Amino acid sequence: MLAAGCYEPQEGCLDIEATNYEVSADDPCGECCKYPTLTLAVQHQVVLPTQLDTFYSFKYSTHYPSPFDTNHFFEVGRSRFFISDLKLVRSDGTAIGVQDSIWLPLVSDDSVWVEDNFAKADRDIFQPSAIGEIRTDGMFTQVSFTLGLSALALQTDPDSLPSGHPLMVTNDTLMYDSSFGYIPNLLVLWPDTLADTTPLTFRFTEGKQISLDLPQPVAIERGFNIKVTLRMNYMAWFDGVDFKNDSPAVMQAKIDGNLSKAFSVAEIKSE
Repeated sequence: MLAAGCYEPQEGCLDIEATNYEVSADDPCGECCKYPTLTLAVQHQVVLPTQLDTFYSFKYSTHYPSPFDTNHFFEVGRSRFFISDLKLVRSDGTAIGVQDSIWLPLVSDDSVWVEDNFAKADRDIFQPSAIGEIRTDGMFTQVSFTLGLSALALQTDPDSLPSGHPLMVTNDTLMYDSSFGYIPNLLVLWPDTLADTTPLTFRFTEGKQISLDLPQPVAIERGFNIKVTLRMNYMAWFDGVDFKNDSPAVMQAKIDGNLSKAFSVAEIKSE
């Protein structure tokens, strides 16, 4: 009885969806619960047309054989793009995004609430992107996302966004130009390796809706962080592109048509 009289109830997080759920706690804490985060990583890789069974890390300013003509070489100077509206999809088609939202300021001086679900990807951006808070469980069979930005997001006023937000790109001339606006997907390449070759700059403005099957269904439990790793095969972007004879306009049209098939899901895991 003496021991029981000295017992002090313990406060803790009693929400089973939280990452710090404490089954032994007696009383709920005030605002101590922490909820899972959806994180996105992108593996920038190439599968050479001469070695179709091996993935290599993609590098800038490196000579690569063209998938169209393996005797012809090209190189990429820069590739940077947005990924937005990342979702986990169940077998019944239910799509789960993040809980976060943002009051998006527009250049028209209007503003609108949207799901705060944006990431910026580049071969030289090595840190995975924390997309936002997610609460879900179940069996998932697909991942979906927009490669680029929606028509609404393209109207964002970057000067009015909080510091550190992916769309806050005022000083990022690769992704934003004062006369052009947002550049949701930028590619700079040299179609030849000759010393006097002029680089080509392609801007892809229209968002691409992409749905990818998982290698196998993934079971996700409540209370765990979720990391999605996408694999991007740069060679798939250039499938069918004749760097010697195609005009820049034809190259851009072919690359644009290949954008959605350049991605696959490398891994989804709970952490």
